[in-house]
Amino acid sequence: MSKKTLLILGASGLTGYKALQIAKKRFEVIGTYNQRAVQSDAGSLIKLDISKEEEVKRAFDEIKPDCVLNTTALHNVDYCETHPEESFNINTKAVGLFARLCNNKGSRLVHISTDFVFGGEKGNYTETDSPNPLSLYAKHKLEGELEARKCSSFSILRPSVVYGWTHLETQGSTSSSGKPMNFALWALSKMNKKEELKIVTDQFTSPTLGDVLAAVSIRLLTFEKNDLYHVAGTTPISRYEFTRKLAAIMGYDPNAIKPIESKSFTQIAKRPMNSSLNCDKVQKALNYKLLNVDESLAVMRSQIEVESPELLGA
Repeated sequence: MSKKTLLILGASGLTGYKALQIAKKRFEVIGTYNQRAVQSDAGSLIKLDISKEEEVKRAFDEIKPDCVLNTTALHNVDYCETHPEESFNINTKAVGLFARLCNNKGSRLVHISTDFVFGGEKGNYTETDSPNPLSLYAKHKLEGELEARKCSSFSILRPSVVYGWTHLETQGSTSSSGKPMNFALWALSKMNKKEELKIVTDQFTSPTLGDVLAAVSIRLLTFEKNDLYHVAGTTPISRYEFTRKLAAIMGYDPNAIKPIESKSFTQIAKRPMNSSLNCDKVQKALNYKLLNVDESLAVMRSQIEVESPELLGA
């Protein structure tokens, strides 16, 4: 029996790149990239600007995917606030295009959203809680979910602060919105350069290992049910405590991390104070155990030990 064809949109991002590696055993994989060129032996890769409708249509016509995993997003929250049209085009409009093209081809769509759709008033959000987006990024991502639901076969995933190890993000190239690397890698590179780290104590999330998000995404590509799932780490934690744990496991002094409150520095876009996610639903549906923060950081450390041990401390 021939393998199904999987199109991974955004294969040069952390989740897309991890998905590329995992999916190669089960699928014929084609990945796309835009700004950040990527090499992989896991499948063929094509350059694609998802804001250009004709380019996207041509790619779908040539590839004829059975399944599509959309990991693309403009996720620099402050950049989205000052570039509303660009944010809407990538985070909402493009998703509608993918859904339409998937319907034309009879493809299943797995779309990745965000915990930022919530207002952060309470934390431990379930899939039945009402969204309350505080920023344009969050609003456009929520509208993107509604577009994804127009696909006749879909899964929508909401993670929270996706992080992990990938050599792509240490090569100095940035994403289209100017974001150089995920939060954990950014903090680790600061520690490695002995630069001061001031991290907020009053913003709580459920940090999500990119490897786990990718693995769950791949499982949902062949799942029959149309549904929304929270897919995140199982530990609700402040940015400050997460960074202290990161420091400890990577061989740095946790006490070098300085605590601050979010009101002490200026951000253009408003952030939810507690957007932590309850992930019971997806664990039951897939009979799959998500990782806590210590387990996730141990996976990240083991990968760095092999590929970039110079990033580790004593």
